[in-house]
Amino acid sequence: MNPVVTRIATVGAGLFLCAVPALPAAAGPLHPGPADDRQLPQLTAEATVRTVAAQEEFRMRGTVPTLPAGTEVTLQQRQKKGWVSLPATVRTKNDLTYSMRVKLGMKGPNELRVIACTRPESDAYTMLDTSVCHTSDPVAVTVR
Repeated sequence: MNPVVTRIATVGAGLFLCAVPALPAAAGPLHPGPADDRQLPQLTAEATVRTVAAQEEFRMRGTVPTLPAGTEVTLQQRQKKGWVSLPATVRTKNDLTYSMRVKLGMKGPNELRVIACTRPESDAYTMLDTSVCHTSDPVAVTVR
């Protein structure tokens, strides 16, 4: 007799139970090792300046190599409560690059990054949010 594992998932206000047969021990590890890890698409970001005056315009540029053209890219700034999205959003071009104009008012060192989220088309009508978000490494810009 096969052992059965019960999994519980909550979706909205409902509670669903489903029975899933347990896999035999020979099926391999539940968590893949480093050789099995797949790299997520890497966003790149760079500022055209390292230091800027308050409210002086500069550009953030970069690439989104493995996401589709037209993907929305949003600028984020690290603040006390974590990463906060700023009102600066552009779509990637056909060559998978982006360039956005930026003005900062918070004086001192600022950490910026970009984020791009994708949602698989096959999940467009499900109740589950299956968006996958990718972020760039932080970029330092000092406002004087």
